[in-house]
Amino acid sequence: MNITVSISPEIASHVLAHFGHGGYEAGTFTRHLLSAMDTADPVNLAALGRAFPAYAAAVVGIKYDPEGVAFLQRLASGGFACAKCGGSDGPFVTVGASPLCEPCHQGQR
Repeated sequence: MNITVSISPEIASHVLAHFGHGGYEAGTFTRHLLSAMDTADPVNLAALGRAFPAYAAAVVGIKYDPEGVAFLQRLASGGFACAKCGGSDGPFVTVGASPLCEPCHQGQR
């Protein structure tokens, strides 16, 4: 099963701020959520991810993907484009370090 999660510029900014890479700080609840996700073991992170999939995807990306910080910084700045077609309307899927829009990822373009 292939699941696409759309990470908004706001979510990217919150996660970047939590991990000290720019962005801007979230509200109290979201700061606590990010702290919980940051310290959760994989089982509990997956449970939190069912309720907050975009935040969980961003946290996993920034913690475990070598391109995660750069990916979220591009999302937060709005300077994101598909590596194949150049389109800027998401959602985007990362394939290695190259972002693809959903239609290109699914082979529709």
